[in-house]
Amino acid sequence: MNFLLLEPGELDEGGVARLVGRRAAHVQAVLGAAVGDTLRAGLLDGPLGNAVIEAVGDDAVVVRASWERQPPASADVLMLAVPRPKVLLRMLAHAAAFGFAEIVLFRSWRVDKSHLDSTAMSAQAQREQLLLGLEQAGRTQLPKVRFCPLFKPMVEDDLPTWSLPRARFVGHPTAPTQTAELELGAAAPFALCLGPDGGLLPYEVERLAGAGFLPVSCGPHALRTEAALSLLFGQLDLLRRRASLRR
Repeated sequence: MNFLLLEPGELDEGGVARLVGRRAAHVQAVLGAAVGDTLRAGLLDGPLGNAVIEAVGDDAVVVRASWERQPPASADVLMLAVPRPKVLLRMLAHAAAFGFAEIVLFRSWRVDKSHLDSTAMSAQAQREQLLLGLEQAGRTQLPKVRFCPLFKPMVEDDLPTWSLPRARFVGHPTAPTQTAELELGAAAPFALCLGPDGGLLPYEVERLAGAGFLPVSCGPHALRTEAALSLLFGQLDLLRRRASLRR
């Protein structure tokens, strides 16, 4: 927890919140914070600021929050074929830390049906990981998560109705286009689609390409989905940051 993420319902009219459980223990045991110390803080789906510790007890910490600025809004979208449960939870935390505004989970042909029945698909388990990702990165925008159980209806019926960024990419290790060849506008949002370990079928890549997703590769070697997310996001984000520097 690199900063304190508070939810609107936790604060009274004076901006005071009482923390218990994991966050209170972290503030005391890990951060070693004491009364009068100031922590970086944010309000879920809201502004950034600070929280001053007003009281520390055996099982609770009381803070008073004040807000200074709104964070930049994100419009990046991640489309992810459902991976193994433990990997899914880690990837949700990564996606929140990277700043994705929306996460679309879907079943492709190589997704094991048992993954869809795991507790990792529950809204509560996913929300917990998303919050951990936000805390890690110092963000406040909670990604929206949706699930599409069938690939073909998702591409044919759902995709045309979604407000996706114009820049769309699908990771595929044999794609002829390398990420190094791409250009992205400054601060341009993008949608990134990733298959499961083992990759998407050629048919699935073709259908996504027909929906505007350019197949891209970040190198000649196949990667596990978790590694591919970090590498592809980092490369795409670097492209638009470089574009910002050239302005």
